[in-house]
Amino acid sequence: MIVEEENPPTASEAVEENESNGGFCDCICAPIYWFKMLSMELHWSFVFGVVAVYGISQGLGGALARVGTEYYMKDVQKVQPSEAQIYAGITSIPWLVKPLWGLLTDVLPIVGYHRRPYFILAGLFLTPSS
Repeated sequence: MIVEEENPPTASEAVEENESNGGFCDCICAPIYWFKMLSMELHWSFVFGVVAVYGISQGLGGALARVGTEYYMKDVQKVQPSEAQIYAGITSIPWLVKPLWGLLTDVLPIVGYHRRPYFILAGLFLTPSS
């Protein structure tokens, strides 16, 4: 016969029991305890899905794309490393602007709409470039 506890410990209490005073071991163990707490609060399959999508797909895909791009720039186009870094910086500008764009559309609605007018304006500005 299984007996349940009257007040099972919450995830934060379980993590507090495992926390140490710091040091090198804490740098290694803290993320493990955090994942353990996250798995107790959410289902393990959700945590696995998030890690798989964001960690493996985007991280591995970006790394493989970077290897191919660096090979192409260095061996095919004969681009100097400093110039290649400038090109990489220019191509990363949209990812840097993305959070600012989201904040702008959330804070400054146009005619009561948050995103639709900005998409229309962007389309009108980008139409001549194509």
